[in-house]
Amino acid sequence: MKLVRILLPIDHTGATAACADTAFALAQRFGAELQVLHPCPPPVQRLPYSTELSPVYFEELVDVARKQVDEEESRATDWFEELLGAHPEVEADLLTVEGLAGPAVAARAKVADLTVLPSIAAKEDELWGAARDAAMFHSGRPVLIVPDEAGGPLSDTVVIAWKDAVEAVRAVAAAMPFLATAKRVKLLSVAEDDEDATVQAMAEYLAKAGFPVETASVDLGSREVGEALLAAAGSGVLLVMGCYGHWRWREWVFGGATLSVLRNTDVPVLMAH
Repeated sequence: MKLVRILLPIDHTGATAACADTAFALAQRFGAELQVLHPCPPPVQRLPYSTELSPVYFEELVDVARKQVDEEESRATDWFEELLGAHPEVEADLLTVEGLAGPAVAARAKVADLTVLPSIAAKEDELWGAARDAAMFHSGRPVLIVPDEAGGPLSDTVVIAWKDAVEAVRAVAAAMPFLATAKRVKLLSVAEDDEDATVQAMAEYLAKAGFPVETASVDLGSREVGEALLAAAGSGVLLVMGCYGHWRWREWVFGGATLSVLRNTDVPVLMAH
């Protein structure tokens, strides 16, 4: 079990140090290609909206926007070359796409094993929000969320947040390359209502596959699921979970485990939708 390609989206300033360290470490560990993606809005998408721009003024604005694009592409290239120089053993390439972040990330994430992105606490703006949404909802591939506190090689302790849902099953499947070398696998039952009888079936499946699995249940008490899950997972682990099991608008309005983890995690989280 190995990874073939890892996607690392960046903006013109690069990625967070934690995301970059983790992506390069994964590429080295699995002998995978690292594709660094720089989505860069083209000049015409940077212009102020107006129905009464004169042709001359319009061209002037386009020229200014083109210089901005060139500057951003140059800064992204400088960042990439510096990181590549520090990791000569990694096969990596920089792909600059002039377009919006969402469609660009979705297109490239479809042909990568996973996409490395920062947590909401690490990066929260329009570009990174669009990148997270695109990778989670429109690629069909898992996303590795990396907070600022957790850069570098991933832990050999894998904690799976289990519930009887398709998203959790997909997350377990996505985690197989990491489970294959894990020294400890902890299966947490996070049923919100009645006890989840499928947790034992998943534990038996993982044990049959040769993984050193143990089971535990999360006691919610008065806590929200995300808070309780992070507390039960502990520090220094790789957390694996399904994401957005509820409709996304419901999580935006009422809150939910996915948003809570994205905002508050201090460990890397492998998510699948």
